[in-house]
Amino acid sequence: MAYILNRTNGSILTTVQDAAIDTSTDLTFLGRNYAGYGELTNENFLKLLENFSNSTEPTKPIEGQLWYDSTNDKLNVYDGLNWKSISNLDVSETDPSSAKAYKEGDFWYNNVSEQLYVFNGSSFILVGPQSGADVIASWKGSYEYSTSTVEEQYNIKAVVGREDQVVAIVSDRSYQASKSPASQDNPVSSSRDQLNPNYFVVQKGITLYGAHPTTGSTKETGFYFWGTAAEALRADRATTADSATGLSFSGTNSNQLFYVPFISTATNSTQAFVDTSTTGLYYNPSTNILHGTASAALFSDLAERYHADQDYDEGTVLTIGGLYEVTICVKDADTAVAGIVSKKPAYRMNEAAGDDSTHPFIALKGRVPCKVSGNINKGDLLVSSAIFGRARAWKAGDDPNAVIAKALEDHRGELGMIEVMVA
Repeated sequence: MAYILNRTNGSILTTVQDAAIDTSTDLTFLGRNYAGYGELTNENFLKLLENFSNSTEPTKPIEGQLWYDSTNDKLNVYDGLNWKSISNLDVSETDPSSAKAYKEGDFWYNNVSEQLYVFNGSSFILVGPQSGADVIASWKGSYEYSTSTVEEQYNIKAVVGREDQVVAIVSDRSYQASKSPASQDNPVSSSRDQLNPNYFVVQKGITLYGAHPTTGSTKETGFYFWGTAAEALRADRATTADSATGLSFSGTNSNQLFYVPFISTATNSTQAFVDTSTTGLYYNPSTNILHGTASAALFSDLAERYHADQDYDEGTVLTIGGLYEVTICVKDADTAVAGIVSKKPAYRMNEAAGDDSTHPFIALKGRVPCKVSGNINKGDLLVSSAIFGRARAWKAGDDPNAVIAKALEDHRGELGMIEVMVA
């Protein structure tokens, strides 16, 4: 009589005829009175004992069958369609990889921190959940819903703390957001739309918690921006800033007064003050003149620009003449002497005439360095020297109209530089 083999669920797997063998599966089923049954029966037990250990999968699997992959050291189960790995999972307080060899995809559960790790081929990496510093500060992806299109608006939310308190959103677009569906809590709950308080505003760029939907200000909660920092960079370059929001700068040559603002240090506030009277400090772009009264100056002489035939060094003595207005003085006790070149005048007259290369400043009054030659005593009157661009001590017989300045220092030797007083 034939054997009818039934599965655990009651369905028939196969029928084995008398004195025959059945190889429809990876085990060999024996019919009644089959000769030589002992070896085949023992091999069946061995296959079950080793879970069909082989480098290749069994060729005739049935649902629920186990197979040990000897190449990858993995135990697999057949689900009726595919072989699925039963990953290795170890439970311990410390990383077990130092005491045992693992394969890529193996798991380790830390039963103290209650975290799951996976082996990446060289070490265990955290799957989750995050804890400690990882939870206190992290980036989390999410989405909100737009009221206008009712479509998912994707962004990145920066969260802080174990309760997922959101402090900022990074978004590639601006939109209104609601709490629909209810499971999607809006992270900027204080940024309510001014026209529709039932919705909230997410700006393109960075939206901080509490940001005002129009101005971006969250001064009341300690944060200050919801967008890009580009305007701050432009404001640092006042002549190039151009923005519809925040500070905007433009050039002008209009004939009107602009008052200079001041910040009060007495009140320790950010309030700006201006002098609205015409006797205070103000600027007129049409004339390029700043009006005001100075009580001190950084440098020490009053000077005026004159047209010269070349660029001259500080302290050079110039005379009236040459191709333009002044040139280097080479005449002894020259009565046409113009004065001494100043590079750091305290008050500059005829500033707009040119620059130092074509229109040097000549000191009219005050103290300046002067190139000299010969012996000079402090207090000596100075006149031009025959040595190019230098002054010497006045001596009897020199024309008084040739005097340039008075020496404030002694000098000995041929060439040098001393401080002088132009009267």
